[in-house]
Amino acid sequence: MDGQEGPAGEWATLIAASRAFHRALRHLPRPGLLDRRQHPWAVADRIAWGEIGTVTAAHTDGLLATLQDLQRPVNAPSQLVHGDLTGNVLLQSGRPPAVIDFSPYWRPVGYAEAIVVADGLLYHDAQPGLIDSVLPGRDGLQMLVRALIFRLATSALFEGPGRTLPQEELARFARVTRLVEERIHADRHFGTRPT
Repeated sequence: MDGQEGPAGEWATLIAASRAFHRALRHLPRPGLLDRRQHPWAVADRIAWGEIGTVTAAHTDGLLATLQDLQRPVNAPSQLVHGDLTGNVLLQSGRPPAVIDFSPYWRPVGYAEAIVVADGLLYHDAQPGLIDSVLPGRDGLQMLVRALIFRLATSALFEGPGRTLPQEELARFARVTRLVEERIHADRHFGTRPT
């Protein structure tokens, strides 16, 4: 298919495509294959949702523990979602977005969108305002915490046991973790964000 991969700053278009795609999937049952997957992305997803503990993998300078400490329960229904939309929506002027390379997970739709936001903040120079426009409220921040754990744990699993993630990668995650931590602490202190 024709089109440009990646967000290219088209966050609103990408999120609109996500929401339309997930509306189309909402009636589908949970695929049994999800329980059998053991690849790093599946393991990292389970870590992000507290279904398994942190596995022995690369050192993350305490960032994984910091993010896990920020986790609080969320109350959102799960359904079949695409867990890697950021680089898998083709955009072409005058045509609707095309979703490709489906990476299935059984999670809330907000988690799929939080992964897009995390990717934007980590790798695509997105501004912090993307959090507010896509993930408002406490649950939105909690989805973002899980998305960051997912991406960080995946990187650590690929790096391997006993190794440290590259400094540039750690710096990215440290910057975004601080941003999310500040917002969560402000929310707890002032209670100003809507739920």
